[in-house]
Amino acid sequence: MKSSSTPEVHNQLRIHLAQALTRSDSPVVTDHINAALTLCDELFNEGLHECQVCGRIGLTERIAVHTCKEQSQDL
Repeated sequence: MKSSSTPEVHNQLRIHLAQALTRSDSPVVTDHINAALTLCDELFNEGLHECQVCGRIGLTERIAVHTCKEQSQDL
């Protein structure tokens, strides 16, 4: 499995769960998939943010003070 960034992993997981949801005929399975989607969003969105300049992912307080390796030309 190739290494992916956190937003990519989150998106891939949501896609797979959403596809499973559309194929589910069982209300019990649908409930479980919806719970997994909710948990997925909670896990991946908890305190992690992306730097708009370099794309680095990290905790809000760390992203606010990190040094970007690639500075934007707009600065």
